[in-house]
Amino acid sequence: MNWQELLAAFRREPSVGNAAALDAAGFLAAPGEEEGAYLARLNAEEHRIVRFREQLKREKVLEPYQGLIVDSGSEIPPEILAESAPTTRDAYGFEIDWVPGFFPVKGLGLLWGGCSIGSYEDLPALFIIRRAFEKKRRFFIYSREELTSHELCHVARSPLEDIAYEEHFAYAVSHSALRRYSGNCFKSEKDALFFLLPVFLLLAVQILRTFYRPDIPAWPFWILAFVWPAWLLVANARSRKRYFRAEQAIRSYTDRPGAVLFRCVAAEIDAFAAAADDPEAVRKLLTEKRNSDLRWKIIYHRFMNRENNENG
Repeated sequence: MNWQELLAAFRREPSVGNAAALDAAGFLAAPGEEEGAYLARLNAEEHRIVRFREQLKREKVLEPYQGLIVDSGSEIPPEILAESAPTTRDAYGFEIDWVPGFFPVKGLGLLWGGCSIGSYEDLPALFIIRRAFEKKRRFFIYSREELTSHELCHVARSPLEDIAYEEHFAYAVSHSALRRYSGNCFKSEKDALFFLLPVFLLLAVQILRTFYRPDIPAWPFWILAFVWPAWLLVANARSRKRYFRAEQAIRSYTDRPGAVLFRCVAAEIDAFAAAADDPEAVRKLLTEKRNSDLRWKIIYHRFMNRENNENG
């Protein structure tokens, strides 16, 4: 069934099984959300998608956000979208074919690869990858499948509204060990800004020293340029350690710890990590979560081992 048929089935019977089918299509339940709220949100998203596609078909060219121009001929075709399905399915148990994706008419930067945008007011969730991928599978350090998988991870997790491990999950599907390790360093625009500003300041000081003021000491600016990157690396190492401890904590209860944690917020991941050395504490946490909301009912239905479902 396609995603609209899955949604129609959930309307007829709002069961955990039908919700799990929607979860597998990339419609994750939000924290605290129950069946009625989940259905209302998905109905609204369906309405936004249908209306957006109708407007695009009618007007041919749209600018959904300032500077982002798409046309009816630039939508990513299903066969390219499908390239990411094995990656996201194997890593996190979902595959998305419903989100509108585009090769934007206007480029957004020399090294820019792509981005995703969550639902906003009357606009559905969207994602874009640079136009070079329309004809090629690779550009610079990026592959089309990896980049598409990365952005679809962001689309799927957007209902969680939780950024602490967002880039960790998106970069974990990368083919590059360096990107898998360092991707979660930059969790927000602030991280990137504080990384770049000292570098440009150091460059400006070096130019000033070369041509005008050789007496200006450079060493304070070298220190400044290294402080924030060092902090990002330390914070990333700690974050990765917590994540993998959380995986260790729940591994006795599921064959798919990555898929389970993909549907968790940071507080839950950190709680599992803190309890990793105490199996009884982990069991208690999972028991408390089991029926706490629709999200955890789906997690148990799809990913928790049958014997632990029966005995937990």
